Amino acid sequence: MKMSNKFSSIFGFLALASGSIWFGAYIARLLTTYQMFEPTEVVLKDYITNNNLPAIIQTTFPLVNLTFFTYLVLILSFSLYLISTHLKLKQNGWLLIISMIIYLTLPFEAVLLMIDYKLIVLFINEQFASVEVLQLIIDRITLLSSFPIILLLSYLSIPFFLVVKPFTLILKDEN
Repeated sequence: MKMSNKFSSIFGFLALASGSIWFGAYIARLLTTYQMFEPTEVVLKDYITNNNLPAIIQTTFPLVNLTFFTYLVLILSFSLYLISTHLKLKQNGWLLIISMIIYLTLPFEAVLLMIDYKLIVLFINEQFASVEVLQLIIDRITLLSSFPIILLLSYLSIPFFLVVKPFTLILKDEN
C-alpha cells in the first residue's frame, strides 16, 4: 500500500510538472507561430522574407521539441497515475473530468503530433529553409483550425478541478 502511494505520487507529480511545462510551451508556440501569418489568412507577413525565414523557423525548434516530448510524458505519467492511484473515478468526479479532458483531446493532439514529428525530423536534418517545413506549419494551423483554442480553454479548467475537487462523493460509514 505504501509503495503504491509513492508510485502514484511520483506519477502525479510527473503528470502535473510535464503538463505545466507543455501548456506553457504550447501557448508560446502558438503565439510565435501565429505571429508569422496575416490575421485573416495563412499568408506570411510582409517582413518575413526568404532570408530571415530560416532564422524565424529555427527559433520555434525548441518549442516544437518541448511540446512534443512533454505531451508524451504527460500522457504516459497521467495514465500511470490513474493505474497506480487508489482514487476511484466514480467517487471522484473531478478526476473523471480531468481524465476526460486529457483523453478526449488526445486523438486530435495525436494528429498534430504526427505533423510535429515530421517537423522534428526536418529540424534534425537542419532543413530550416525548406518549403516543406513551412507547408507543415501551415498544415498544422489549418488542419484543426480552432482546436488549439478549445484545447487551451479545456486545459485551463484543470487547475480549478485540482484545487476545488468538485463532484467528490463522500461515502458514509454505516456502523
